[in-house]
Amino acid sequence: MKCEACGLDYQETHNCSAVPPTEEQLIAAEGSGFGHYLREAWRIVRWDDLAIRRVKDDPNALGYGLLIWTATNAISLLVILYTRSRHPERISPVAVLFLVAISLLYAATLGLIQLGIVHLAAKFFCAGEGKFVQVLRPLLLASFVYILQVIPVAGILIAGLAWVCVMVMVFDEVHGMPQLTSFLVSAGAGVALRILTGDIFRMPF
Repeated sequence: MKCEACGLDYQETHNCSAVPPTEEQLIAAEGSGFGHYLREAWRIVRWDDLAIRRVKDDPNALGYGLLIWTATNAISLLVILYTRSRHPERISPVAVLFLVAISLLYAATLGLIQLGIVHLAAKFFCAGEGKFVQVLRPLLLASFVYILQVIPVAGILIAGLAWVCVMVMVFDEVHGMPQLTSFLVSAGAGVALRILTGDIFRMPF
């Protein structure tokens, strides 16, 4: 049941203060399960600075973020593989598992290098005082924006832009890095890595 006076949910009885709960109290009442971190991820994607501050120092966020990142990228790859293949029924499950594993390793390597470049730029050129793991936690949660890759034709570009936009907000909150600087460095690092690997126009991620 929900108290009409303060807005809190309760099972049988509760001590009502008749004061509506704050946003922090409502979020704390969500618990700490997977659903809670999905909601935090959605808040981060919508540039909620308070969500980024909560998550950056939450040790549990790293594990849930890794789960979201892995699931999102694997699902994206499978959807693209089976929808754009001329003969999806001929694809071997073993080959698919191998491709997914290699693609995830590839994506993780490029992603960490990109984040590392922006992190170092923030530390040495913008007087940033944040830690790399504080950047990693909110960004892993928000990595479900990679599901946009499944959009035909422009999906990779749209997903890349969404990812850079999230990076801008996270580096601003964690390091105090100017948003324009963060955008230019993030986008520049991403494009440069794609060019160096010869992978700017194609999958995986």
